[in-house]
Amino acid sequence: MKRILLALAVALYIAVLPASLPAHAEASSYARASAKDAYFFTQKDESTSVFIVPYTYCIEVLRDEGDWYYASYARDTGVYKAVTGYCRKSDFTPLESMPEVTYLYKTVTVTFRSDGGGGSLPVLDEISLEAAFYGNFYSGATAYSYVYAHGSFGYIKGATEDFPLNATDADKPQEQETPTDGEAPAGGINFALVTALAICALAAAALVMLYVTTKKKNRSDG
Repeated sequence: MKRILLALAVALYIAVLPASLPAHAEASSYARASAKDAYFFTQKDESTSVFIVPYTYCIEVLRDEGDWYYASYARDTGVYKAVTGYCRKSDFTPLESMPEVTYLYKTVTVTFRSDGGGGSLPVLDEISLEAAFYGNFYSGATAYSYVYAHGSFGYIKGATEDFPLNATDADKPQEQETPTDGEAPAGGINFALVTALAICALAAAALVMLYVTTKKKNRSDG
């Protein structure tokens, strides 16, 4: 009888334990460009700037290094290639979870024109190819776009400004949600936990009554 009671108690404990433990969100590993000149650098040196992370888009934080993030931008997908480098922490806002949209995946068309060649030689007037846009870069008053195409990174003249802002969950209007089964409203009662505990109490009471009744019966039979 004692073994049966112990087994039932362990089973009830295992069933109730998950409901009683609070959920813990994973630590943030993303940060959002909150400055319009949030440069991406190859080293922790402002003279090594490569491009500006598009405003409101994100980097994946790989390591926190004081005033800097060692970070990754983009992924190896389609015409894009992931790049790693450094960003100033002051230009980014840490996020609590992975955003719905992380990187700006936008392509631009790069056109190469021939110089005309010799009069008797056939030449191609123009060659156009698709390039992955990473961000803008400014050198004095001249604007460039940093792109990747056919295995090489480089700059083309002219900034690329026609991209939408990346709205995060914090920017979107929040709707009042009805808690689902097992969830407790903020500052409210976890009804799933209360129910589980009540079931445990009833089960324990029933087991005690069963044990006492069995013991009395055994005594009367003796």
